[in-house]
Amino acid sequence: MKKELVDRDFPDLRTLQKDFEAHEKEYSPEYLRQHAAEDAKLNIPRADSEEPSPFEQELLHEATTLASRVVAAYRRALEIIDAKIKAEEEYAAKKRQNTEELGKDLLAIENDAAENSFSLAHAHKKLEESDAHYSSLVAKYGRTPVVYVPNAVYVVFALMIFLGEIPLNALVFQIFGENQVMTWIMAVIIGLCIPLSAHFIGIKMREHGQGFSFANSFKGLLAFGIVAAALYGLAVMRQTYLGEYKEQLGLTQTLVESSFMFFWLNIAVFCTAIVMAYLAHDSVAGFYESFKDNAHTAHIVERREKERVNRLKKARVATAQMLDRANADYRDGKIRIKMMQGQYDQVLKEGQEHEARVLNILGKQLAIYRHENLRHRADDVSPKSFKTKLEFPLKLSELKEKLNNNGNLE
Repeated sequence: MKKELVDRDFPDLRTLQKDFEAHEKEYSPEYLRQHAAEDAKLNIPRADSEEPSPFEQELLHEATTLASRVVAAYRRALEIIDAKIKAEEEYAAKKRQNTEELGKDLLAIENDAAENSFSLAHAHKKLEESDAHYSSLVAKYGRTPVVYVPNAVYVVFALMIFLGEIPLNALVFQIFGENQVMTWIMAVIIGLCIPLSAHFIGIKMREHGQGFSFANSFKGLLAFGIVAAALYGLAVMRQTYLGEYKEQLGLTQTLVESSFMFFWLNIAVFCTAIVMAYLAHDSVAGFYESFKDNAHTAHIVERREKERVNRLKKARVATAQMLDRANADYRDGKIRIKMMQGQYDQVLKEGQEHEARVLNILGKQLAIYRHENLRHRADDVSPKSFKTKLEFPLKLSELKEKLNNNGNLE
């Protein structure tokens, strides 16, 4: 970067030095003294004249021309550096602005994506509906659902009854001479009917609302009677089968008669299942289900909200990292700008020194000319024009530095 600045942004000092040497050679002190003596012999300038002599005006013109070349060379270099500074400032600011806008857009996109991906709007709407329904039931009955057996315990117990009833009833269907596949299929069906029937009866005996429901009680008792009669019929068939084949099976009459105890065992299991179903439900139909649905929906919303928050956190972290990189690039850009402004001030100061050098050369040339002119004048009178200070405006001095004395940006 430094080489680039030296080669492209600095004036050609060798060319300027040649111009200075040519000017000083052309108007050497010997030449100035010779011309001053000649003008003095011709009484130039006149003693009462306030106008500079032609030669003085020539010196002023040549000095102004040389200063113009200095100003042109340095102004061109300063304009190049200034253009680079402005381009770097605009680029750094624009890049930072674009990054900030991009970060906001990415967050908005991620927020919309999170809303759509996790169906939060639909989930919240469903939660509002579920909560409104459950709250209306709570307000109507003045309480929350009452269940004495947790739902998970009830499901496990019903599954155990189902699995236990299968081998208990498999023997009965061997009476019909069915193969093993059909025997076990029928045993599974009976085993499934017991917990389902108990579930139905327990609910009907439990659900009475705020009063007593004769219809539900009748349905429950009727179902209980049907299932109990079926179990009794299975027990009779089992005992008959064992009685007819007791000798082949090696059974005593006592064992055959005691096989009827399986009926009471089924009844006990059946009644236990009914009680479990009764205790696992509220007296108001759908009240406990509404509570579970509301809790499940709230859990879904909570889980999806956490997923959305985690996604947005990741997006914010990514955006923050992107902004940090952008800010680092912006700081690096400001440093580059400051360095270029320092180069600008360096070139400006150098140009001002060269411009002042031209003015200083002009002053020395005029001093030599006037001193020699006075020394050779016949009237020995100093012309009024010699009191006039000949100079030209320093154009580079009108330009301001980019940095102040503390090194801060203007």
